[in-house]
Amino acid sequence: MSRYTFALGGLVIAAGIAFLLITSVQQTAATHMTLSLLIEELQSNEEVDNKRIQLGGSTVVEGSIEWDQYHHRPEFVITDGDRTMRVRYSGNTVLPDTFKDKSLVVLEGHYMATQKLFDAKVVFAKCPSKYEGQDYEGHIEALNQQKM
Repeated sequence: MSRYTFALGGLVIAAGIAFLLITSVQQTAATHMTLSLLIEELQSNEEVDNKRIQLGGSTVVEGSIEWDQYHHRPEFVITDGDRTMRVRYSGNTVLPDTFKDKSLVVLEGHYMATQKLFDAKVVFAKCPSKYEGQDYEGHIEALNQQKM
């Protein structure tokens, strides 16, 4: 009898772990899209309301960042050069220092059709000039001078 109880307990634990793994993967899985692709899907009435979307290839429009009273959750506009979309950040983490006008952003969240905005839970931002590399020749020359 105790062997069956142990096997049944092990089966319940394994089923619980499998359930947790499956639901966590479903919650974190995101469809990668560009702004133009998202807008095209919205115009063709495809269902994007319940999809978790990773939206990339856009920049923050200069002068569009509006902060709330606590300077924690901004609303801003992004563009891909042709199209724009309003975004509201509702995540719980502090935004990166590189989040500012004209910064490249990758957002994760949901599109809210009723409010006609993208509700971002995660914002990755970078300033292009901060991450530009030096030319390769100068790097090799500097390494050779260090060896001498």
